[in-house]
Amino acid sequence: MTRSRTPAIKARVTGADLRNPARFRGRQAPARPRPLGEPFARMTPAQADAWREFRAELPWLNSSHRALVQVACVLRSRMDADPAIGITALSAYSAVLSKLAATPVDDSRVSIPDYAEDDDPAARFFN
Repeated sequence: MTRSRTPAIKARVTGADLRNPARFRGRQAPARPRPLGEPFARMTPAQADAWREFRAELPWLNSSHRALVQVACVLRSRMDADPAIGITALSAYSAVLSKLAATPVDDSRVSIPDYAEDDDPAARFFN
């Protein structure tokens, strides 16, 4: 089975575009992806809380991740309600977290600029 194609943004974050520049030449990423946004209206309050937690914990998520985040929220809310949800649900939750780059293994693959909680990144433009 062939490996899946690495998106341009992930290649830039992980440095893969520097290791293999020819492989990533010509790949385009969305210029400004929309943010993750608010939870779906049909979600339960527990699922909506999980959504807000994911949005805070994983700031690189954007609108293209909404479907996966919804699955993760359903599983997280089930796990919070009943810690003995079963190995199948835990495996699915683990797989979704991995796809969202939300596991300890993925920490080295995601680069987010450091700034203090009270720092506003937009302040330099508006002050």
